Amino acid sequence: MNQKTPIVELNNVSKIYNKNVWALKKVDLKLYRGECVSLLGSNGSGKTTLLRIIGNNLKNTTGTINYNFDEENILKAIGLQKREQAWPNGFKVKDINDLWIKIYDMTDLEWVNKLKHVFGVNEIEEKYLSKLSIVRLQVYAIFLSFISKPELVLIDELSSDIDFKYEEKITNFFKEYLADGNTLVLNHPSYYFLENLTDRVIYLNDGEIFEDLSIKEVKKEYKSVMDYTKSIFKEEIVAEKKLKNKSKFFSTMNTKTETYSNSLQIIIEDLENQQNHNEKVLNRLKEVYFAILDLKTSIDNLSISYINKTSIRIISKKIKMTIKLINSLTINYKYKKYHKTLSSIEKFLNKELKRTFANDKVIVNGDVLSITMSESEKKQLEKLKEKYIREEQKIIRRKILKQQFKKQNKINKSLETKSQKEVENNEI
Repeated sequence: MNQKTPIVELNNVSKIYNKNVWALKKVDLKLYRGECVSLLGSNGSGKTTLLRIIGNNLKNTTGTINYNFDEENILKAIGLQKREQAWPNGFKVKDINDLWIKIYDMTDLEWVNKLKHVFGVNEIEEKYLSKLSIVRLQVYAIFLSFISKPELVLIDELSSDIDFKYEEKITNFFKEYLADGNTLVLNHPSYYFLENLTDRVIYLNDGEIFEDLSIKEVKKEYKSVMDYTKSIFKEEIVAEKKLKNKSKFFSTMNTKTETYSNSLQIIIEDLENQQNHNEKVLNRLKEVYFAILDLKTSIDNLSISYINKTSIRIISKKIKMTIKLINSLTINYKYKKYHKTLSSIEKFLNKELKRTFANDKVIVNGDVLSITMSESEKKQLEKLKEKYIREEQKIIRRKILKQQFKKQNKINKSLETKSQKEVENNEI
């Protein structure tokens, strides 16, 4: 297939909820073979909606989508990892592995074993899904999205909490996958994956493509991905502030998060200029930087938009995640001078922000600004998922029981024949 022929092409695609809430607005987009595309943007900007529409998992309201796969079965051609990972109780990892292999009729066990090695599935096969951590479930869901050997994989959650050993394995595997002419789309990946994999950045704002640049263009104009991200966050906030002029309730928080993000940028630049610096430490500091920047953007957006319980809880979750990132950051002795800044940030997050956002009743005074999926839709999807899995398990169990029944019948017949011969010999 011609490299210039898009593997997916969206024309004038929109998604509207409840007749008046635009999650996506007239999106035109082409994805090509061999490229890794990262979707960036604040919460509610339309990233997950776009991902699910491309993945044939959500129906668009307007516009057309054209796929140019070699595989005729679109379900096998697309791998989609979803953010929500709620599995029914009682299922082990190996049960779902067997089920997915059966669903996609996978005979290439060498491919499956390779995936198990890359994503650490061998270590958890005997564990119940309900007992796995959120990060483990996210990584396992990526594993499942690759089982059918798809030509396009869409990943909604690529956590910054993934262990170093898996980060490297997954990155190398993704590079091989792309080199084979496949396409990868990542939703707001961590800095590590953004820096090491991305060929192209698409920035969404309020359901529209705000910017679409290659990494070469980003580095030419902004010098680094980090500088670009910081710049684009500011441009987005300025654009929104022109449309919405809200209370100054969050002004102190905004000022402090801005100060801390600037301090972290100085530390990172200082480290990058040092010879023989620890690359892993530097990447982790960048993760903290981007988490602070993302937190600041969320607070900025909240200060200029309608406020609801969901938005408060999202920010609360981001605060906890950023604290966790700082606490897990191990810096050896020669980086000790940076501890004071990190400790100040951790103290600010714990004692000021976390307490402020602990109770949504204190802040909430508005209405819903944007919607991605209603609670009733989520419940319905979970019920369908559970029903589907249980039905497939029934089929598998019936086959096992049938095989066991045949085996037992064979044994019984053998015993009957033996017994009959013994009777005949005794009569003689």
